Amino acid sequence: MNSKLLQKKWLDSVYVTNEEKQIISNYSDQEVEVYFKNDTMRFGTAGIRSKMGPGTNQLNKFTYRQLSEGYAKLLLKNSNNPKVIICHDNRLNSDTFSLECAKVLTSFGIKVYLYYKNELLATPIVSYLIRHLELDGGIIITASHNPKEYNGFKVYNKTGGQILDDEAKFIQENFPSPESILDNKYVLNKSLLEYLDENIVNKYYDEAKKCLIDSDSQNNKDFPIIFTAHHGTASYTLPNFLKQIGYSNVISVKEQCYPNPYFENSSNSNPEDAISFELSLKYANENNASIMIGVDPDADRLAVAIKDKQNKWIYLTGNQMGIIFSYYVLQNKTFTKDKYIVSTFVSTTLIDRIAKEFNALVIRTATGFKWLANAIENSQDKELVVAFEEAIGSLNSTINRDKDSFQAAALALEIFNYYNYKGVTLIELLENEIYPKFGYWNGITKSYTINDLNWKDKANKILDYFKTFNGEIIDNIKLNNSVWNEQGSCLEMYFDNDIIVKLRLSGTEPKYKFYYDVYANSNEESNNLLNKLISAFEQKVSQIN
Repeated sequence: MNSKLLQKKWLDSVYVTNEEKQIISNYSDQEVEVYFKNDTMRFGTAGIRSKMGPGTNQLNKFTYRQLSEGYAKLLLKNSNNPKVIICHDNRLNSDTFSLECAKVLTSFGIKVYLYYKNELLATPIVSYLIRHLELDGGIIITASHNPKEYNGFKVYNKTGGQILDDEAKFIQENFPSPESILDNKYVLNKSLLEYLDENIVNKYYDEAKKCLIDSDSQNNKDFPIIFTAHHGTASYTLPNFLKQIGYSNVISVKEQCYPNPYFENSSNSNPEDAISFELSLKYANENNASIMIGVDPDADRLAVAIKDKQNKWIYLTGNQMGIIFSYYVLQNKTFTKDKYIVSTFVSTTLIDRIAKEFNALVIRTATGFKWLANAIENSQDKELVVAFEEAIGSLNSTINRDKDSFQAAALALEIFNYYNYKGVTLIELLENEIYPKFGYWNGITKSYTINDLNWKDKANKILDYFKTFNGEIIDNIKLNNSVWNEQGSCLEMYFDNDIIVKLRLSGTEPKYKFYYDVYANSNEESNNLLNKLISAFEQKVSQIN
């Protein structure tokens, strides 16, 4: 059935509301081709994400039923009596979509747990509960930091980690066809639906506290900490958790620390972007704070910003925090087994130098925390230092299997407090202690959005150009080797002077990203070289038709 016929079926259906039919009628021909494509949605780096709206290739109650049926068949393949948890973030319709998923799964005889009153719950806590309750998996309705028009479908297996590619393939192969999803009927089996007690999250908090290195530090913990949740799942819970471990002066950005599906006071909910801290800065100035922390709506990623001694705010990248976490933990934690760090192919190479100093192993994975979680699952004979992505996601323990802003915030504040007591800022730790010892490194991820419905074609054109690129990128910096990393789905370009630039297309968003890894003879020189490289690559992209 082609796109036009699928559109007509929706327009003629009694199950589609008049409001939805009006939206469908106003679609352009290109939108009809995209939103009524006769194909199912595909899992990307972190589940399925899409705009919400009517159509077979947008997220709505019909497509959530379709996705849930595919997952139900995986659960039944793996277990005779599967049990799962379904939770959601603050996005529009997330609570309704979670109930739609529960309806489908219970109709297949699968036991479903929802959190207390179907209230929202942070992703890392859901991952923990899968393990704690010995469940077979879970669903989280979230689109992380994507714009408010988006939602998503993140699926977990019994490890508490997101499903891997073979599991995703099985689910996709068992999706009902696009032309059938309006007609498929599911009946909620209430006897298989159970709501968890709200106090179950205390189990997670208790376990997370045990993962700190110096949780009982006598250092003063009453310094002001500015916190923003961007209207998401950590709005109240993360400040409460931090207060439980002694941080008595957590100051929430009140305009952004309550759940809201429209993100009314957060035009940018991605804490990786400095602009997302714009409102936090006002609070920081009013309260003379030297540290700000922010999380994304589903609370799996944490960003940290600190004020240096010149009163300039520094927004630490995921690579910088990974370096700080690795260095501090390796220096201060007692290990009883072989120790290892997990990171991605596109993350900084400086951690390899640090790991070598402390006789630790570095395990590299593809982008997407599901791969880091899988590496942890397969390394239980060793002891984890930290798992981190350059995109600010990290996990500091093995009590769960997804990025965890709660644990990351606790460890980041422990480190901040430790060095603050010595009169050292985290940027001084990097520039005056770590870089002189291991190499004057600098690096950044530059992300570029393609505003086109056919964005994948344009992104692939850019990738193809650099696959065949040869010669100098800037004066005296020549490309020595170019390798396609199949496992990491990225192009690795190796230049003179230990410079590495990697290019990767996003698996879930209309973006492509360059990852820069630069060394020089000083902090100033590495910064200047990095800026020259960025300009050179941007100029090359601008010349691609």
